[in-house]
Amino acid sequence: MMKKIFLTIALQCLTLHIAQAAEWSLTSTLNPTSKYDDNVFLSDTNKQDSYQFQIKPTLVGKYALENVEYSVNLGYAIDRYLSLSYLDRENPFINFNTSHQNERSTWGLSAGYVQDSTRNDAELDTGDFRTESTITTRSISPSYSYKLTERDSLSISGGYTEKTYSTDDFSDNESVSLSTGWQHQFSERLSSGFNFSATNYQSEGTALSSDNDIYNLGATLNYQVTELWSLSGQLGMSKLNGEQTTSELKDESTSSGTSYNVTANRMGELDNFSITLFRGLTPSSTGEVNEQDRISVSYSRKLTETISASLNTSYQQTSSALQDGTNERKYLNFSPSIKWQFERNLGLSLGYNYRQQKRSNPSTDATSNAVFVTLLYDWDGLRASR
Repeated sequence: MMKKIFLTIALQCLTLHIAQAAEWSLTSTLNPTSKYDDNVFLSDTNKQDSYQFQIKPTLVGKYALENVEYSVNLGYAIDRYLSLSYLDRENPFINFNTSHQNERSTWGLSAGYVQDSTRNDAELDTGDFRTESTITTRSISPSYSYKLTERDSLSISGGYTEKTYSTDDFSDNESVSLSTGWQHQFSERLSSGFNFSATNYQSEGTALSSDNDIYNLGATLNYQVTELWSLSGQLGMSKLNGEQTTSELKDESTSSGTSYNVTANRMGELDNFSITLFRGLTPSSTGEVNEQDRISVSYSRKLTETISASLNTSYQQTSSALQDGTNERKYLNFSPSIKWQFERNLGLSLGYNYRQQKRSNPSTDATSNAVFVTLLYDWDGLRASR
């Protein structure tokens, strides 16, 4: 039903401007990956290895006018395991985006329908790489911004997300959010402002139901420090009002603290560097809300005209936001790679991925090593203008 609604919206929007000069394009990506992992489930006991083949054929359609743009991408994410065939999956996805801009205002709309494995989301969610469940996500997010003066602008956005799971190991949930902000342009290099957001997150599981309200208030900053370095982010306070209900009792509690999401970037002629620091509240597929601290670093360098190397690494700590120090989890991800770009739309990437996860309850320490090769292919597709 949601897919039909998204397609109907897209077609109706397109017909409104059919008589105007426009540009059309239809492109695709393929990017098949072959991978070997010596501990697929990131388990500290009974490790299981397997070869894995992934392919994600994606069609991207775009339609653009002078001040309007629509895009739709759809496809399938296909996974095949040589020795763990019960993990094989074919998951469809479709995403729709549109934006409309005039002299003083910009509005946008994003909607999506995605099926995926919970194991692909485990790093930022529960850390459970063993339980295999299909998560179906439906989402819609409108946004609007208005330029008050040459230097001041207001923005407002909303969002609705519904997630359902194919097994009882996780809790079906939905979230509704509203965010508003003010931005002031002090100079060509500096802008700053304030942002407020409110989110209601509700989940329904076999043993636990929850109803959580999350509030965030913070200051925003975008600063071009030098020609190479830039700094952006948000720093503020967050508050959680939570209610958890089991068959025996109802527990109400609150929690508050600092939140931030700050990124420093360096973009050079031959290399790019980025570091991000994050602390915030993140809803979990088990019905709880977690507090998460994370640092992410990425670096890439162009070695020759056709060869480049990159490194992506992250470290995070996650614990319950309402029960201090419980269910603590530490996760490390380290992944270097090298890429050969044979042609403009054809390349090959070789990489290595190291993962480590430590848990406090139960006490575990697990690691895995993986190597992979990816064929990078982008089809130029069809393009037309009228």
